[in-house]
Amino acid sequence: MTREEFLALANEQYDKLADLQSKRTFYAFEEGFVKVWTELGAQVMEASLDKPLSKDKRKKTVVKPGSEK
Repeated sequence: MTREEFLALANEQYDKLADLQSKRTFYAFEEGFVKVWTELGAQVMEASLDKPLSKDKRKKTVVKPGSEK
């Protein structure tokens, strides 16, 4: 994920954060704040983990052996 991609995702959530200022109680503000940031965090994580799959079907994956002996 590039800086520009992150800023684009954050920019999409800015209006939701700005609308929270109109909440009458701190609890409502906090509840909305947590919801917006959780949503943004999920979007950032999904974008960060999105990797193209290998086209070579024979490629092995790295597997660490268990700690049991």
